[in-house]
Amino acid sequence: GIKDSLNIVTVKTLTQITPQLGFDYLLNFGFTTLVDSEVIGGQVYSDIQQSLALGGITKGVKNIELNAAYATIANGGTYIKPKLYTKVLDHDGNVILDNTEPETRQVLKETTAFLLTSAMQDVVTSGTGGSVNFGGMAIAGKTGTTSDNKDVWFSGFTPYYTATTWTGYDNNVSLSSSAERNLSKTLWRAVMSRIHENLPEKTFPMASGIVTAQVCSKSGRLPIAGVCDGCVVTEYFA
Repeated sequence: GIKDSLNIVTVKTLTQITPQLGFDYLLNFGFTTLVDSEVIGGQVYSDIQQSLALGGITKGVKNIELNAAYATIANGGTYIKPKLYTKVLDHDGNVILDNTEPETRQVLKETTAFLLTSAMQDVVTSGTGGSVNFGGMAIAGKTGTTSDNKDVWFSGFTPYYTATTWTGYDNNVSLSSSAERNLSKTLWRAVMSRIHENLPEKTFPMASGIVTAQVCSKSGRLPIAGVCDGCVVTEYFA
């Protein structure tokens, strides 16, 4: 579902865990634009519903907050609040503002973060985000497209950095050409390949508590001889 961006899987998952729990998780991931319940133009709006799974929310998200959420997965489930400065000094060198200590909290288990990373690696190796690859660097990420191709996103990370790119028009018209619809991935690859130019290629470290098991790729269950022949794969589990 993640690899091929199958929306029905996402909606069914949110339905199973309940939209309220999904909403609470997003708040813990640092999103500040979400609407619990708000009256706008005489109508009540709430993001605690199934459309939340697909980004169908009242006020959208900020790029910096979406990026921080993906960085949480990259950081083994630890959220780090984004900062635009670390320290401000006056002309005598006295500290006026100190922002060096990061605000952090654990949002996901380390094993969950690893499993999500592994799934999002498939997006880049064999799914909707293949064009972001550069060299042999490990990359995990997710593509995003709103209705009628009015916005396109790519959020992704390596063992070093997390980046998020958004493409769209201020007047909310659709992105028409293939080049426009792929521009977020093109920009992400161009920027990240430069940033990683002199960095050694790495893989994502495996979290402790992860095990492997052979499963039937058709059912996701333990393979049955004579039934699952030819479709046995090795998968990760917590």
